[in-house]
Amino acid sequence: MSGTMAIVAVAVIVAVAWPAGQIGLVGRVQMHLCVLLLLLIGINCSLGLYRSNIRSPMERFRLRATATLLFIFAGMLMWVREGPSVELAIVPLVGALALVLGLWTEHLIGARLARSDVYSAPTAILGAGASSRALARLLLSHPDCGLRPIGFIDDGACPDDDVDEFVPRHGTDGASAALPVLGTLDGWRADGGAEVVIVPDCEVLPRDPAALYRLGARQVLVINRLGEFPSFGLQVRNAARFVALELSGQPREPSEGLKRAIDLALALALLLLAAPIIGLLALTIKLADPGPAFYGQWRIGRYGTPIRVLKLRTMYRDAEQRLERVLASDPGLRNHWQRYFKLPQDPRILPHVGNLLRRTSLDELPQLWNVIRGDMSLVGPRPFPAYHLDAFDPEFQALRATVPPGLTGLWQISSRSNGDLDVQRAQDCFYIKNRSLWLDLYILIATLPAVIGAQGAK
Repeated sequence: MSGTMAIVAVAVIVAVAWPAGQIGLVGRVQMHLCVLLLLLIGINCSLGLYRSNIRSPMERFRLRATATLLFIFAGMLMWVREGPSVELAIVPLVGALALVLGLWTEHLIGARLARSDVYSAPTAILGAGASSRALARLLLSHPDCGLRPIGFIDDGACPDDDVDEFVPRHGTDGASAALPVLGTLDGWRADGGAEVVIVPDCEVLPRDPAALYRLGARQVLVINRLGEFPSFGLQVRNAARFVALELSGQPREPSEGLKRAIDLALALALLLLAAPIIGLLALTIKLADPGPAFYGQWRIGRYGTPIRVLKLRTMYRDAEQRLERVLASDPGLRNHWQRYFKLPQDPRILPHVGNLLRRTSLDELPQLWNVIRGDMSLVGPRPFPAYHLDAFDPEFQALRATVPPGLTGLWQISSRSNGDLDVQRAQDCFYIKNRSLWLDLYILIATLPAVIGAQGAK
């Protein structure tokens, strides 16, 4: 789908740019449409992008980027024999558009399919103890993993004390039921009911490995708990008598100078493009609530240094007084605020324009100036106020202080405001420990569909 859209877009660009005098070029582009599409699909297929295996979005993006480079190389070799050098830009343009459109399409469609059973594979979990049930609750709360627990396989091990702990499963009628025990390791067979079997820990692997294959599942996943080790790009290594997960010997952090140069170039270009939009939004805010349209909010930056983050105003000028009155009158809302630092119906938000700006994250456009100043980066953990950061443990605060805060980040394109402090900590830890220019590029491209899908702050 993305390849077709990219090739059609390039064909239109060529037809508009050379309406006359270059009929031969337009004709060659039209003749090569099918060849370019087949080449792109073939390379993607050979790299495994169309297999139904379990891959994270970042790993799929890296595979797609590799496929794009191979497509550009092969396409230019095919094209160089037939036309002048100016035509060589056509294939890279097709590849770049296919890379971006592919990620956008997958992100938007995947976010909607994740809410239904179409996207997820029915999954059986080995064991019926506390670790298996904790894993089931984790998968049920993260449907984007693509694994939908349907029950447990009794492995005959001694159950934990809380083996009868209730694990809710929402049925098609909206009612909740407990996940059942499907059968025993020796007697149960998948028979199409489960596509995946998960072993929650290496220690519960059966003595006879063939028992897992006899279950008849399409895939068997064995979980190895690495904690907060960098896990992006892990490689499996087979030795004579063991299997190892290869971690990088040294953390590969992106070059500070290169990252700063990219930030500066992109932020300047984006700020020039966004200036008319920012001006129009500022006028709308002043009409909704007289007063300054911009404001600076003190946040904690790199090395714990306070920075003044620029934003378009989305709240009333007496926002804090309004918040205190609501929290004082409702203990339930106060508890919600202390956990998420957000409210579902925030009394501080300006009607209409305030909600629009926050849901689309357009209120953060002035922070491009913070990026140009060097206070922030385009990609990184979001800068938190001091009271928000104080809710985390000192170890995490120290880790967060090692990187510059970002205009967008991993949390913003995934959980966003639906995540509590634990989710925010997990997402930021993953980014900091796995950060690279590849990951930054993925987050930058995925930010637009996240904004279009209204995953902004609420």
